[in-house]
Amino acid sequence: MTALANAIVIDNIGMVFGAGLGAVRALDGVSLEIGSNEFFTLLGPSGCGKTTLLRLIAGFEQPSTGSISLYGQRLEGLMPFERPVNTVFQSYALFPHMSVAQNIAFGLEMQRKPRLEVQKIVADMLELVQLTGFEARKPAQLSGGQQQRVALARALANRPKVLLLDESLSALDAKLRKEMQLELKRLQLETGITFVFVTHDQEEALTMSDRIAVMKNGKLEQIGTPTEIYDFPRSRYVADFIGETNFLTGIAEANGLRLPDSQWLEVTHSRPPGSSVDVAVRPERAQIARDTNGLNAVVREVVYVGTDTVVYLEIAKEVFRVRMQNHGGAAKMVSVGDQIKLVIPPNAVRILEAES
Repeated sequence: MTALANAIVIDNIGMVFGAGLGAVRALDGVSLEIGSNEFFTLLGPSGCGKTTLLRLIAGFEQPSTGSISLYGQRLEGLMPFERPVNTVFQSYALFPHMSVAQNIAFGLEMQRKPRLEVQKIVADMLELVQLTGFEARKPAQLSGGQQQRVALARALANRPKVLLLDESLSALDAKLRKEMQLELKRLQLETGITFVFVTHDQEEALTMSDRIAVMKNGKLEQIGTPTEIYDFPRSRYVADFIGETNFLTGIAEANGLRLPDSQWLEVTHSRPPGSSVDVAVRPERAQIARDTNGLNAVVREVVYVGTDTVVYLEIAKEVFRVRMQNHGGAAKMVSVGDQIKLVIPPNAVRILEAES
């Protein structure tokens, strides 16, 4: 991305909490660019540094090293209210004694905007989040999804340049969570505001994001589109964190790998002959067959999961999962104990970088 296309530029950010032997390094040399009008997700497990990075952008913390710029403006030293960003928290933080309209209007009234302008903006925000007619209700009279929409409307009311969302869907039940994933993406597209979303849920990240940054131990492991992250993971960590993945280890030979049980897996690589190579294969990319060429495997378990059947195989003393869609009697194709052929297309195999 060019500098003009960037909403946020994070340059070599480091964050250390505490001092001496008790110091904790939460972020270690993080650099990334977030585009204007982009839905960007920071993804990783608890303790990886994603929320710390969000808090640095918001101004709730100041970095130990490095810099953060928003549309060219350096943010270090600025208080949260001095930054053109708003944050939606996991708890929503609505005022329980105020109506929906009063909650949305609160920030605008603090800025002393004219009453008629505030009323117009509140009406526009209610329409945007599809809550027109709910103006007089109190937060306790709303569902979890409706409360979240109010929190979003309040955050968007003063048109921030960037909206930060910290695990803001985690309090919702599974069905509502899926609905709100689509709703968040719609709001981002309609407002044209850059969204920076923090989550540990890989499905959320894949569903909503334009790009994803996968984090581990305060560092960036990989940045890319959902397709790039899912289909072309660079490391075992990324492949394992994003969706279901099979891992195999082999010894490099010309045009393939020799597995521990001496079977040969065709794959294109550039590793020196004799070197150990780790590969990843998504369960839906492999196939089970009978009378064809493939790897010898034994069926150890068959699990019906509604739309799919997951078959657990043993190959090279490893467990290997194959996911088949349930059409044409897929669930009845194999039984526990069957000797089958495992077919893995060469383009389904991803060569992984060595773990740092």
